[in-house]
Amino acid sequence: MAKKKIQWNEGMVMDTFGLKKLYSEQMPLLSDWISAEEDLSEVDLKNLEKLRKKAEYEIESWNEEDLKMNYLSYIIGYADYGYDEHFRVYYERPIAAEVQGHKINVIVDLMIAQGVLEYIKRPYFCFHEYKRAKKYNDDPVAQVLLAMLAAHEKNKNNKPLYGAYIIGRNWYFMVLENKNFAVSNVFNCTDKEDLYKIISILRKFKTIIKTQLIV
Repeated sequence: MAKKKIQWNEGMVMDTFGLKKLYSEQMPLLSDWISAEEDLSEVDLKNLEKLRKKAEYEIESWNEEDLKMNYLSYIIGYADYGYDEHFRVYYERPIAAEVQGHKINVIVDLMIAQGVLEYIKRPYFCFHEYKRAKKYNDDPVAQVLLAMLAAHEKNKNNKPLYGAYIIGRNWYFMVLENKNFAVSNVFNCTDKEDLYKIISILRKFKTIIKTQLIV
């Protein structure tokens, strides 16, 4: 008989792997990251406003693929994660590792990692969920934490892991440093100022990779 898949929740992950949850202000790496303020061009602002208005009107009716194709892909595009020698963007990629005797195997919806073509060498950022606000079963915090733990085992260094998850219009950013993690307050991607902030945070992460995470 096949072994039943564990339905992880945040508390189970914390208890199983000895993690401690901090308030966002207690995690300097997270506080500094989400304080990002980037200048956006007039063209960016105009195009983002068109996207924002469409999402504000339609987002509750979108399924996962709608959300991904109609909005998320454009936000990642405006964050400018084009070709770079230090990282690539991967979609729907598995990450697996044995951590403290537990086998972790998750599909990461979006991963920013050092890699060569399809080969993922060192993950930096794990992004999950693409779920509608009222219809999801998995615990998104647990899923991101599991991906981070597997990435930490794969990387074999003591560098922190970064991540995010979204539920409908709501975005949350996360950092795992050693055994401590923290989750940001919510950013509403259909709110104009929050959307600009999300773009700034994603853009700043490119600098974090180059100055803090490359080994």
